[in-house]
Amino acid sequence: MSTPSITQPAMTQPAALAAAVSVEHQVIYGYGVAGARLVGADRRAALQALGAHRVRRDQLVALLRPAAAPAAAPAYALPFPVTDPASARRLCAQLEDGCAGAAWDLAAAAGPGRPARALAVGWLADAAGRAAHWRGGEAANPALPGAPA
Repeated sequence: MSTPSITQPAMTQPAALAAAVSVEHQVIYGYGVAGARLVGADRRAALQALGAHRVRRDQLVALLRPAAAPAAAPAYALPFPVTDPASARRLCAQLEDGCAGAAWDLAAAAGPGRPARALAVGWLADAAGRAAHWRGGEAANPALPGAPA
């Protein structure tokens, strides 16, 4: 006798878009915190990523309908104290890992050929590349970044 598998119901595209907007709000906040502890090329990379995440957030909001988009909180709890460049780089990698998870969810929720899926696939690739950059060239899971465990 086999044990039935327990799966979560698939997320709808609007729910995945709303979750993705929430993730981007958190990532934008996190890059602001990290950027304050970075210098030189790392700071420039963080500022570039911050700009890219702002653009992506706006793209997601446009797909969702601005009135339905979750608002950003004034601040977010960080997973650990960010006190120096090393902890700032670690935060940036973790932020990108979160993006990969949200992008994966959005790709799964959006139908083939939908603009949301195309955005999610590009987002997933960007997040994987940035996470590897912040880890010094090492990807956390290079085969399937953001894939559910």
